[in-house]
Amino acid sequence: MMVLRGLALSLAIVATACTVDGTAGEASRAQGIIGGDQSEPSEFPATGMLVARDHLICTATLIAPDVAITAAHCLAEAPPFGDFGFTLDTDASDGFGDVVPVAVYHIHPGFDPGVNAYLDLAVRNDVGVMLLARPIEGVVPEIVEQADDRLTVEAGDQLAMCGFVRTLWHTATLPIKRDAQLIVARAEANEFSTAAADPQPCNGDSGGPLFVDGPKGRRIVGLVSRAVGASVMCDTGAIITRLKPYADWIYLASHDHNTGGCSAGGHGAALPFGLIALAGLWVRRRRGAR
Repeated sequence: MMVLRGLALSLAIVATACTVDGTAGEASRAQGIIGGDQSEPSEFPATGMLVARDHLICTATLIAPDVAITAAHCLAEAPPFGDFGFTLDTDASDGFGDVVPVAVYHIHPGFDPGVNAYLDLAVRNDVGVMLLARPIEGVVPEIVEQADDRLTVEAGDQLAMCGFVRTLWHTATLPIKRDAQLIVARAEANEFSTAAADPQPCNGDSGGPLFVDGPKGRRIVGLVSRAVGASVMCDTGAIITRLKPYADWIYLASHDHNTGGCSAGGHGAALPFGLIALAGLWVRRRRGAR
């Protein structure tokens, strides 16, 4: 694994990126890996880009042929131009190829942009699901961690991550897929943090997946949410949303094609009330069966 020693690294805030609530110091939409390696085609084929026209918004990953997952804050505000789309293009130096429109997207109904994002681990519910206008064939989707996978994420663990890209914190580059091994610093039920050591997530990596290999195969256990502390040099570590608590909601959102809701463009910002009630009943039944 190539790393860039001696550089100060952290999740940079880009002036042109759209913040969650407009407050100085809040996480920006786009959080690329500083250091790391350019990904081989076979390593993370289901991870791609959430885009709007010719701009990278965030990293996102297929979890079904027509469903992708990303961070909620990436979807919290409609793009200033164009509509959301998803592409598995690994190198945008010649533009974005084969962009599939996002037909419907769901932001977790508990997403809390008011969390003091930079101070500590919290419960921010920073998870979003996108339903694509057509399935993407020929790519095996990744699998989200389920409760019965019984995987652990603990301090000192090394987790693989994939995202798009800023190889130097001070230099904007066209998106290229890169991957790295990140070290877990602390872990709680809904979030965990990565160590302030290179390589690091940076601009372009919000929504980027972190993986654990378990007995049933590789699972997405987390998504990049925001920085630890306010910095512009990608050197303070990242806070990651743990997906295990959201597995039931992700499943239901992945099957909800309802275009109602309050988000711009007519896309569903949250699951309809009836489906939320159904989700609660379904979850209670599952828990009672365990």
